[in-house]
Amino acid sequence: MEKAAFYKLLDKYISGEASQEEEQQLLNFYGSFNKSSNADLSDLGEKMESRMLQALDLDEQVQSSRWKPFGKFAIAASVIMAVALSLYFYTGSEEIEPETFAEIDVKNDIAPGDNKAILTLADGSRISLDDAAEGFVASQGNTSITKTEDGQIVYNKNGGGMRSMNGSTAANTIQTPKGGRYQIRLPDGSRVWLNSASTLTYPTTFAVTERKVKLIGEAYFEIARNKKVPFRVESNNQTVEVLGTHFNVNSYEDEAYIKTTLLEGSVRIILNSSNPKGKLLKPGEQSLTSASQADIKVQDTDIEKAIAWKNGYFKFKNTPIKDIMREIERWYDVELVYDGKLAPDEFTGYISNEVKISGVLKMLEESGGIKFSVKGRKLKVKSIQ
Repeated sequence: MEKAAFYKLLDKYISGEASQEEEQQLLNFYGSFNKSSNADLSDLGEKMESRMLQALDLDEQVQSSRWKPFGKFAIAASVIMAVALSLYFYTGSEEIEPETFAEIDVKNDIAPGDNKAILTLADGSRISLDDAAEGFVASQGNTSITKTEDGQIVYNKNGGGMRSMNGSTAANTIQTPKGGRYQIRLPDGSRVWLNSASTLTYPTTFAVTERKVKLIGEAYFEIARNKKVPFRVESNNQTVEVLGTHFNVNSYEDEAYIKTTLLEGSVRIILNSSNPKGKLLKPGEQSLTSASQADIKVQDTDIEKAIAWKNGYFKFKNTPIKDIMREIERWYDVELVYDGKLAPDEFTGYISNEVKISGVLKMLEESGGIKFSVKGRKLKVKSIQ
């Protein structure tokens, strides 16, 4: 690949304008470098990662916690691109020798997930949101539901709200499948980003004393501030209580802990069964709870990693391979098959979750110790150490 073509492709990638085919070209370019190179790339990789992060304003985002919504978040740090890019910027040659190229196998490739969900109304009727047209979707009593141009669902109150016969507010449910995600604006103006294989149940009109929703899976919340009416998120054995704040809850049943990560404001974590007083979190902290433990563990955490899914990429930091594979399973809607015992390796790196599955698997394989094969939607994972 000539440098002029490479620069043009890289500019499109960083600006988020590259097509999936062009992203794949970059991944193929990375895979083209053989491992026998004697070049010392450690310092060059750090320089290139810094240049790319500056181009994406990522450092500023981390410091200010101003996170982008769903969409093409074009990022590829050192694990995916820096080796190839560093070589290209510093070799001084106009073209890489052809014999060093080796294409990534994309014969059995799988596309990434997308915005898709099912909305279940109070009367039990179900609406496929990915098929629904922009504009009016449904009416719930005095509340209207619309779909915006960017694909999110918005509730707008037109009056007093809808009540069921027993006096409680009627509930709606939004459910994402594996390989799906969705954004919703609740009746109080709070915004929720729902990750794959997740379910959120909420009233069409909140009560005057509390705003309560139930979560299965993972969601990121930006809660509309209301000091008089606390917002509560129930998930498995815990309740998150807030007045107005930004936080992420990961409560997948196949994870060892429910992880609640606070970005802004404050929240109280309450164990429904044993700790009614709970614990307060400060920004940058994460709580760990489970049905099998009576206490709430609080630790400092990597906020960027916790909400990488929302911002359009994967971030791994000393992460065991099985933890990574659960994320991949949900996002690419694949069935995992483990071939033998896996080595206890940990992986660190960034990659966009808008690329096809081959891009993520290639990154992990290049890190060493692991091999993948894809047949249909079955993904076999094998240790090679």
